[in-house]
Amino acid sequence: MQVEDAGKVDSVEMKMLLDALPKGSVSDPSAQRLAHFISSISNNKVPVSSLSRIWTLGSLQARVTAGYFAYWLRSRFSDAEEKDRLKREAHLAAALKLFGTMGYLRGAVMKIGQMLANLPEVVPEEFAEVLSALHFEAPPMHYSLVREVFLDEFDREPEEMFASFDQQAFAAASLGQVHRARLHSGEEVAVKIQYPGIARTIKADLRNLRLLLQPLCLAIDWQDTLAKLADIERMLLMETDYAQEAVFGKLARSTFTASDRVVVPQVYVEFSTKRVLTTEYLQGCHLDEYLAGNPAQAERDHFTHLLTVATYRLYYRLHWLPADPHPGNFIFMADGRLGIIDFGCTLALSDEDWIFSNEAIQAALDRDLPGLNRSIAKACRFDDPDDMEPDHLDVIRQGFYWFMEPWQQEGIFDFGDRDFFLRGINNVIEATRKGYTRSVPMTIWSNRFTFGGRAFCYKLKGRCEFRKIFLQEWQHQ
Repeated sequence: MQVEDAGKVDSVEMKMLLDALPKGSVSDPSAQRLAHFISSISNNKVPVSSLSRIWTLGSLQARVTAGYFAYWLRSRFSDAEEKDRLKREAHLAAALKLFGTMGYLRGAVMKIGQMLANLPEVVPEEFAEVLSALHFEAPPMHYSLVREVFLDEFDREPEEMFASFDQQAFAAASLGQVHRARLHSGEEVAVKIQYPGIARTIKADLRNLRLLLQPLCLAIDWQDTLAKLADIERMLLMETDYAQEAVFGKLARSTFTASDRVVVPQVYVEFSTKRVLTTEYLQGCHLDEYLAGNPAQAERDHFTHLLTVATYRLYYRLHWLPADPHPGNFIFMADGRLGIIDFGCTLALSDEDWIFSNEAIQAALDRDLPGLNRSIAKACRFDDPDDMEPDHLDVIRQGFYWFMEPWQQEGIFDFGDRDFFLRGINNVIEATRKGYTRSVPMTIWSNRFTFGGRAFCYKLKGRCEFRKIFLQEWQHQ
């Protein structure tokens, strides 16, 4: 796509976004008006060139800034109630603009939107509500593009391969979309199809990010920054390899029994490739729909228990960090089982990383302060704790204490405790503000694993006997 084309799409997108804005209440921003907008951009191929993508992002920044400036001008002549209404509308307008651009660009940019949506209490409520649709309600690609992927991968069209195939996707996210189908043998399946050129968009976005950060090249931690960006790129590109995800899915499925009440869908290898993944279809709903039913606390606790068992089973028995625990990857099933449907962003720890990770955990459990300080220094890429500024060591240590709180508390731990959740978020903000970001690459995965899981459980307002679950899984590793 040329720059001129990107600008043309952008102006059309802007008009649709303005039409989508509620004229009164800001409630239900992702329903009918947004659905109309979503359908309007489904025919566009994902732009893959670095120039067109950075041009679109630059235009987005200008539009969002202009929107907030207009709010500031209008609010100067308004009373408190009117200011609050104008602020909520400004947040919603900005969120819709973000949704539209991220849905158009997909890839790494859209992943950022998903992460923002999964941070309650951090971003405005209007942002979280609109951007949460990026987990599984993003603009789908047109069916002609789906057919193109199948012809490339199988040299056959979907209708030739399946007894039935729904042309309308029932879920669409950052890297691909999912269609329901039925095999000739009768099984109902979910077919995940990757957007054309998505790996190129990830490389283009990371290339743009490196260019934007180039003024920092003389900073002492520049090489550390480059290493992190390389690991982020590796993480995102890993998610484009559906063949590897199929391997992870089959291994994960074998780790659970019926009594665990955790379900990983069966993979149908003969209908899967590097860009198409066919699995058993799990009937159920995602987090927002589940919460809309106002479930009892006992049900919330039940699913929090299952999620904790699932993640620590994978950690202790397979040495995995499933680093993408966002709402779109979990299915709340009517019979009380929890479905886990995506293993694209999973890190299999090396022996060295496994030992290092557990050294820090054990030092905290043993209340071994010198040992914990040594682990923290190593994680921050220092040879010795004495090489770190005292405040640097203290801020990172406080963050690790927060991480370990559920491990050390006997009985029920409440992940819905707002004070607990915000202490973790505030620690990350403080560390970032002070420039305490130097770390080994594995911390990107572990932080995404921890904060994603805890944000999920916070929204669920769930509780569980975390320490008991940890001890059970640890003993059976």
